[in-house]
Amino acid sequence: MPKSVRLEKCLPSTSSASGILLPDHYVENDPIIQTILEAKASEYKLSRHEKLVKLSSKSSCQVSTCQCNGWRGRRDNRLMTSTCTKSGCSHPLSSHVSHLENAKDEQLNTLLGLVFDLDNLSVTVNKDLKKPNIERNYVQEDTYGAVYHELRNFVYPGSCITLEKLFGTPPFENPNIVKALMNFNMYKFGHDSSQLKIALKISKFLTKHFDLWKWISPKELPHCKTFQHRKNYEFYYQRYLVFCLLPKYLHSIAPSFKMSLIFGQDILKYTLKAFRMHLTDWCHASAPKWSTNRKHFCMSYLPKYMNLLEEEVYAVHSPIWDLHFKDSDLKKIILTDSLDSGLDETKEAEHKDRRKKDKHPNEEMSMKPNEKHSIEDALSEDKIIDILKNVQSGPITYSKEFGLETGPRGHQARTEEEHGIIRFVVIGNSLDSRVEKSTMLWLMQLRNLFRTQLPRMPVRYITRLVFDTKHKTLALLKDGVPIGGICFCPFVSQGFTEIVFCAVKVDQQENGYGTQLMNHLKDYHIQHNILNFLTYADKLAIEYFKKQGFSQDVRISKKIHQEYIKHYQGAILMHCELNPKIIYTQLTSVIRIQKEIVKSLVEEKHMKIERHYPGLTCFLDGVRMVTIESIPGVMDTGWTPSTRATRNSRVTEETTDIDVLAKHLKKVLQFVKNNALSEPFLNPVDKKVPGYYELIKYPMDLSTIGKRLASGYYVTRKLFIADMRRMFSNCKTFNPEDSYWANCAVELERLFQIKMKEMGLWDY
Repeated sequence: MPKSVRLEKCLPSTSSASGILLPDHYVENDPIIQTILEAKASEYKLSRHEKLVKLSSKSSCQVSTCQCNGWRGRRDNRLMTSTCTKSGCSHPLSSHVSHLENAKDEQLNTLLGLVFDLDNLSVTVNKDLKKPNIERNYVQEDTYGAVYHELRNFVYPGSCITLEKLFGTPPFENPNIVKALMNFNMYKFGHDSSQLKIALKISKFLTKHFDLWKWISPKELPHCKTFQHRKNYEFYYQRYLVFCLLPKYLHSIAPSFKMSLIFGQDILKYTLKAFRMHLTDWCHASAPKWSTNRKHFCMSYLPKYMNLLEEEVYAVHSPIWDLHFKDSDLKKIILTDSLDSGLDETKEAEHKDRRKKDKHPNEEMSMKPNEKHSIEDALSEDKIIDILKNVQSGPITYSKEFGLETGPRGHQARTEEEHGIIRFVVIGNSLDSRVEKSTMLWLMQLRNLFRTQLPRMPVRYITRLVFDTKHKTLALLKDGVPIGGICFCPFVSQGFTEIVFCAVKVDQQENGYGTQLMNHLKDYHIQHNILNFLTYADKLAIEYFKKQGFSQDVRISKKIHQEYIKHYQGAILMHCELNPKIIYTQLTSVIRIQKEIVKSLVEEKHMKIERHYPGLTCFLDGVRMVTIESIPGVMDTGWTPSTRATRNSRVTEETTDIDVLAKHLKKVLQFVKNNALSEPFLNPVDKKVPGYYELIKYPMDLSTIGKRLASGYYVTRKLFIADMRRMFSNCKTFNPEDSYWANCAVELERLFQIKMKEMGLWDY
């Protein structure tokens, strides 16, 4: 059977059928790839003479004056004296393979694979040329032809095959699709860990199937309405064929790239709707084979996720394409090999059940003494209502014992705001809609105020920022005129806001307006889900910002803000992290009420226990010793007797000899080290691990614990337990909940506690 007949099925067709979705086991069980591998294996077993004869068909004649690019003629001559039948050549076969006579077998096999790939391409293109015009994919035919002619230049020993001169070097778009999905997950679901977990599963699912999906041919792709859009897609389509599809079948140009890592925004805009349609069809076709949980996942969560993703992909300006979006370790989660892990929620539930069963029965009991109880749990509802009535009806007092002698900052400003004397509004310039005259007047007045209060700032710089459309200003209005304001620039994609200017008129600074301004700004940002402030403060403003909760200890990564905010010479960068559970404009009044409630409870408790008991007379009767709890009134104060040590718990006493304690702790440490699960904890985490030491402020590992134990650091068992717990806690904080490392920490901590109980060192 001629070789060309066998090769007809060695490349996917160029017809419209190439747009279908592939099965999950595409690469491993693709029959085309299996056919290619079997055919190449049989050719590698040929004799050296047969290999040279095959290579001659694609080898140029080595005679300097000859232009023949491949031998043609009889192949049964073992002496290689048969002449080439091509016009203008007539040289013997040996002239075409003279440069291959000294080549090693490995080089010949490599070239033989290249010739096989060239025949494969040639047969596929010739087959497609015979199809009706309506079925032909001209872009793919041209691409295959260009690849064929380029590969012909590399049929010589030691050649380094590359197609980058014709089609460029991957990656072609930045950020890529994986990075965009990471940004999208954090942007839409980063505020809720449960939603983020579901989004991660969908991201892995989409990334896997997008990398397996065959693109729609340019003439059949919808949503390419203009000629320029279609030409752009054709350009990307050629790159997809060369770097993603062909390397799976032509091993000479391997390896194959993943589409999600070399393409980005343009391709996702062109193909997302078509890909979603094919993915939906595949889900409906595969649904009968799935479990109930997986079916619910793909039919319920996936459409909602795709709707939100489409909104961001086709939006004019979306933060998901920002190169400097929040850094995260989600990339390694999305690109993990177990792309379908977690999709079946039944397995996940079984895993959680196993963890519950494996828990030691005393673990849950050990948490009860440490549970916190709120005032609502300790008091009845009627009691709380009575206390609130007494506090709110009484006069407002500010005593030294609570650190408030003249009233809380912002009290006068809050009172004036309640009476309508002052008000706070957020204003800004706009190019998209008409700006009210009053707003423009306020902006000009605030510009003048900042100019007066900040004489070191250039006037043009102040004007440019105040009227910049990206900046906004919180204005404090009194009698319709701004007497203070804060100009700020929100960076939503990065999760922080830069405070640029902050000023209040000199004659109004003693009324607490600055504090109330900042409180309103905090409430405004909490409503917009931005929980971090950054500002450069000069020496005169540092104290003000400290009172407002700012600190010089900046707790967000430099990568997040360093390319977004401008550095000011002679100023200090300060950071404030907001608590979304607090209403800052009501904070001082709430704290005052809480303090009054606590104060009234203390007074009530004091009245109950302020009782006088008669002295003990039992000693007159000859009694020489009594227990503390038998003394009248002691138990009424709330005192409880401590647990007495038993014979089995002698080691747990903090007065135990240090050498004896170290001996017991050494046995526990050796037990933990000998466990197979301890491998991630034996040595400190490598400093090259991105983001670890920014998140984990107090790292700990078994080698450090061993050094401390040898130096006599652990004078009490509580210090040893604290370091071990910190090591496990760090691991669970940095790694995802169901990752291998987190599971190691959970299981090893359980075994550690069991060993400590066996040694009599655990009484928690």
